[in-house]
Amino acid sequence: MRISKKVVAIVVLIALAIGLLPLYSHAADFPVTVKDGKGNNITVKQKPQRILSLALQTDEILLSMVSTSRIVGLSVFADDKNNSNVVNLAKNVKGRYSSNDIEKIIAANPDLVIVPYYIDRSKYDILKKGLKCPIYVSLNPNSFANIKQEIINLSKLTGEIQKGQAIVKYMDEKINAVQKKVKYLRKKKYVLFYTYYFNSTYGKNTTQHEIAKYAGVINIAAVAGLKGWPTITKEQILEWDPDMIIIPSASYNPKETSQQYIEKFKKDPAFKNLKAVKNNAVIILDDRHIQTVSHYIVEGVYDLAKAAYPYLFK
Repeated sequence: MRISKKVVAIVVLIALAIGLLPLYSHAADFPVTVKDGKGNNITVKQKPQRILSLALQTDEILLSMVSTSRIVGLSVFADDKNNSNVVNLAKNVKGRYSSNDIEKIIAANPDLVIVPYYIDRSKYDILKKGLKCPIYVSLNPNSFANIKQEIINLSKLTGEIQKGQAIVKYMDEKINAVQKKVKYLRKKKYVLFYTYYFNSTYGKNTTQHEIAKYAGVINIAAVAGLKGWPTITKEQILEWDPDMIIIPSASYNPKETSQQYIEKFKKDPAFKNLKAVKNNAVIILDDRHIQTVSHYIVEGVYDLAKAAYPYLFK
């Protein structure tokens, strides 16, 4: 049976049209509007190709979903080995910026700038006047829910919705895997997060409190009614007598490492009868996972649960 040239041409055109559908549907993602940390509706008209980030948490999120060829700058903290989870990935991006680098940021000619929620109002206003592109203020990352929403917002602004959804899915799966292991614990351990160089801890309304919750331990400072990042005394530590004490991995004292501090803590006569000291449970956990407010925070959940209940992770 003969097929006319006209029919063949129609079939070819249909095939081409079907092939181009992903391109058209992708283009249809823009313009896109999201609400930022200031409550402003931020609209991006087309897929940004010169993205600039001024906060470590958004550096970490962007580098997990956007090609580095589309990022012209990261925060000055991206290379911090003590806190950054993206030191190696960040090597593929040349620019480093802080909110003080107003002229430098404008000169970079970005088409999307992401600034931290704590940016100084005057600097934000100067950037608004000097830049022709949208400026997105990050959400306050004080909860896992806000971190997930930040990922979704950035995925929409950058045109990487599927990658953003995949990152959130990864977070949920990691948390659920830990939750399954700690679900049937008869007795949960009481944990104190102790930032010794500030004599402080983490109470309610902090991401560390949520890390503890998902890891199947009890944040003893929160039980005591503390909120945020309060300072604590030696007497409070003695009164609480936690099962575990978590020390930061990074020391900001050039004369004393975190491990050296632990040894000093354990040798303090006042602390010799603490359960955490007797059971050798004054430990260091990686700041990159415990202090982060990006998706890498779920690694902190895993780290803490494994440290508290190692027999569940064999």
